[in-house]
Amino acid sequence: MRKHLDRDGQPLNLAFNAERRLDRAVHELLGLVKGVLADGVVTDAEIVAVSRWLKAQPDLAEQWPISILANRIRRIFEDRYVDSEERRDLQDLFERLVGGNYGIAAGDNLATRLPLDDPPPPVLFDSRTFVFTGKFAFGPRSVCERMVRENGGRCQDWISERVDYVVVGTFASRDWIHTSYGRKIEEAVAYRDRGAPIKIVGEDHWAAALP
Repeated sequence: MRKHLDRDGQPLNLAFNAERRLDRAVHELLGLVKGVLADGVVTDAEIVAVSRWLKAQPDLAEQWPISILANRIRRIFEDRYVDSEERRDLQDLFERLVGGNYGIAAGDNLATRLPLDDPPPPVLFDSRTFVFTGKFAFGPRSVCERMVRENGGRCQDWISERVDYVVVGTFASRDWIHTSYGRKIEEAVAYRDRGAPIKIVGEDHWAAALP
């Protein structure tokens, strides 16, 4: 019977114990991130340490919020260089994970409370125009826009009837209507209500459509 248990006496059937393991892993991850933030500076060595921890959890790599952090760090290291924008953005994500927005750790995507298209429409890139608004878990806005351009799309900073998609960042506030990015969303809703083919989607839906 013992052969079906690990060294801690837990079932080897990962699916059976998945929720418990994920909860433990998230708490461990948040503790690691708090340590990184302790001195107010995120160094390359600390980013590497978090990356190594993430790689040691392959069976949890698709679980929120581990997936969001793993994908971000993977993209940062694609060019083997962490620039100042990426460092600031990663530090912001760390801070949101451990304190600024517990809902992210709990898997609560605040963007779902926004006036997104329901059901979410297909997201196509070729010759489509995108506007990004809010704060993004995927990475800095410049990275999101680069992904659109690499897939044949266009980006602009303002809302117009020629916009195909408005993408709202995961870190959207419940009080979006009172925020600066909320004005873009209001404009998009107004165009949509007048019959313009503008679509408002959450970051998670947009990211899932990337090739």
